[in-house]
Formats: sequence, structure tokens, C-alpha cells
Amino acid sequence: MAEMIDTDHRTHRAGHEEIGPECPVSCLGVRTVGDLLRLLVEAGRASGLHAQSVAVPGDGPHECDRVTVACPVECLGLSAHVLNALRNDRGRTATVGDVLGLLRSRELAEVRNIGPRRVGEVRTALVAAGFPVPHHVV
Repeated sequence: MAEMIDTDHRTHRAGHEEIGPECPVSCLGVRTVGDLLRLLVEAGRASGLHAQSVAVPGDGPHECDRVTVACPVECLGLSAHVLNALRNDRGRTATVGDVLGLLRSRELAEVRNIGPRRVGEVRTALVAAGFPVPHHVV
């Protein structure tokens, strides 16, 4: 990996000691948007901002270390606005797989109260969870 030198002559590379605000983004090991999203999601989990367990009606708490298509849609960490719209459209048992299907078929934008901004939120959450999302999906 290429190294860069700043004005203080310290070596910059992914994962070096004393990473600080003056470092280039490459010191974080971030090369793609997916890398950045995974970093942000992990930071949210570490700080307690992302729920580690999500209540699923009738099933008790749902715990997941990795979001799968079988997980309830709540595992994606979407806004209450999106969750409520999906619940109203798909019922309380909507899964991540259901949302992926809606997105890929371009039917997500047809769900009542979900516009382009909310579709973008869903796309970002799916990418952050590690799902491939076609670039042509809007």
C-alpha cells in the first residue's frame, strides 16, 4: 500500500497508530463507499446508537450479529418513517428480503409515504448491511 507523508513527516497508512483528524481518510482503510458505510455502522454499534436487539412482535427479541434476508426490517436501522410505511404496506412481519425484493422490482417507491429520499435511505441501509444493490435502482 502506498504511504503518504504529511508536513510533520509522520507516515500515513491504513491502521497506523495515532490516527487523528489531520490524517487522510486512507488511514482508516476506507477505499469504497461500502467501506465507509460499514465503518459508520460499526461505529454506531460501538457507541450504542444502533440497537443490538430489536423487538419482533410475537417472537420476542431478535438478536443479530449480521443482517440476513430473514431478519425483520428493523435490523436495518431505518427511520421510523420508513418502518411505519413498510409495516402499513407489508404488515408487521416485513423482512429484509421483502425490502430487497421491493427495491429490485422498483416497487419500493410505490409504497405509500416512501419517496425518493426514503428509497435512498433504504438503499444506504442495505449497502451498509452488506447487500448488493444494483446501481440502476432509484
